[in-house]
Amino acid sequence: MSNKVDARQKVAVITGSSRGIGLETSLTLAENGFTVYPTVRNIDKASNLTETANKRNLLAKVVQLDVINDTSVRQAIPA
Repeated sequence: MSNKVDARQKVAVITGSSRGIGLETSLTLAENGFTVYPTVRNIDKASNLTETANKRNLLAKVVQLDVINDTSVRQAIPA
């Protein structure tokens, strides 16, 4: 399986997805056909997102990302 994404495919990267607006945005976009990459600083706080996405049969590929940490950003991009 290739990591390449079809240019016609709708893709979204959402920061702050463990709760609040980021969580709801991630779920809403996934429900509307986007391939969603919700990001969280602390992967341990992603359980609400992953559980909800699984219950709704949504594709959400959670990625750990702290936008103020250069190393975290460099590691998250390939994911």
